[in-house]
Amino acid sequence: MSYRVIGIVVLAAILAAVPSIASEYWVALLTQVLIFGLLALSADLLLGHAGLFSLCHAAFFAVSAYTVAILQTRYGVTTIPAAVAGLVAGTLLAAVFASAVRTRGVYFILITLAFGYIVWGVAHRWASFTGGDNGVTNVPPPSLGGLQIVTKAHYYYFVLVVLAICLLGYRILTTSPFGLALRGIKSSESRMRSLGYRVGAHLYVAFIISGFYASLAGVLYIYYNRFVNPVAAGFPISVEAILMAIIGGTGTILGPFIGSGIILVLRNWVSGFFHYYTAVLGLIFIATVLWAPNGVMGLIRSWRSGNRGEGA
Repeated sequence: MSYRVIGIVVLAAILAAVPSIASEYWVALLTQVLIFGLLALSADLLLGHAGLFSLCHAAFFAVSAYTVAILQTRYGVTTIPAAVAGLVAGTLLAAVFASAVRTRGVYFILITLAFGYIVWGVAHRWASFTGGDNGVTNVPPPSLGGLQIVTKAHYYYFVLVVLAICLLGYRILTTSPFGLALRGIKSSESRMRSLGYRVGAHLYVAFIISGFYASLAGVLYIYYNRFVNPVAAGFPISVEAILMAIIGGTGTILGPFIGSGIILVLRNWVSGFFHYYTAVLGLIFIATVLWAPNGVMGLIRSWRSGNRGEGA
């Protein structure tokens, strides 16, 4: 059995044991880490594998959350149809916003930023539908087959199961010929085009898949938070998703979740005694870019390579 398999088994065992050994606060915080880690992973599909820096993933996250919240609180739709509708709404929006792949570099960043602000503006100004700054409240807990998931521990396990399925699919995707083609596009778009690859089509599909994962994170978020307002669609959420991926290590599966854990734990810890905790996050990001450009996962790989070198 390889060290990777052993590591996965040990990590799964630790995560499964968390509700038994940790307080409710830490269970809730780890649930947030998993949800926002999934959002960061969705952004990293573009950044780490295709080289596209997107600043509109909060839009898909928020639209799916709003869809679920409105359907359940105002129209009495049950959990599964509401969740599916949320996924469809967010993914369809991603299919529209995916037109941004016709641009590159700073233009791609700017157009995705503009797309994100459109959704934030609608959520903020269309108060009769979205609730404005007050948002949509009192979202009922998820119910599956007549069984309500009420406690934080039960919802944590639910998120863990959904996440395991998502990560398996993500792994298959990124190691498939499609995923390898994305890496080739990131490395040299002109070379991939000369080899006959339809670069635009690959990036368009990748953007939609990325939007689907962000929408799924939004569905998990609304059932965790039971409340959504325009903050969920705001520019800071998109930026934090990118920062999580960069700090943890782009182009990896665990990296975005490590970055999510670092940022959320620091936010909860630092904000308790220092109002300008965002300054601390900024310093961490600067330090990462200067001294660990490949993130935490890059440092781990370097450490493992060094140990092998010494052993040799």
